Amino acid sequence: MTPTFAPGFYPTFYFALSAIGFGLMLPAIASLHVRHALVRQSGAMLGTITGVSVVTLGSVAAAVTGVIAAAFFVTGMWWWTIGKMWAETNVLPRAFGWVTMGLAVVCFALLGAYAYTGGVLMAVPDLPLRLILGLWLIVLAAFFWRDAR
Repeated sequence: MTPTFAPGFYPTFYFALSAIGFGLMLPAIASLHVRHALVRQSGAMLGTITGVSVVTLGSVAAAVTGVIAAAFFVTGMWWWTIGKMWAETNVLPRAFGWVTMGLAVVCFALLGAYAYTGGVLMAVPDLPLRLILGLWLIVLAAFFWRDAR
């Protein structure tokens, strides 16, 4: 039994949806870079580099399962970097910064579980990461929408 959009179920379609989804993250990463650069140059640069790495490795992980561990790691790095910056500078609400840092810890824990079990623990290894990332992006979009008004 495979989930509806798992890699084994219409793999080309799954990869195409992943590529589109991750590609659509780039404008948000660019917007975050502008906000972060106003308060901390080093954090802005690291946040942008790790965010683009999440897009790149996340897209590749849809087709190459050997990259999943790297995708977990860079996602954790990205969330820790920008979450810490938000908690310290209030670029976005401090509480959201703390939640984002918490998600980074969860991401590192999932990486540890994935490494410890050799990937056996999860039927679709990157599905938890994609679900968490998707929900987090929806909340981020709500903050962007609120600021645009």
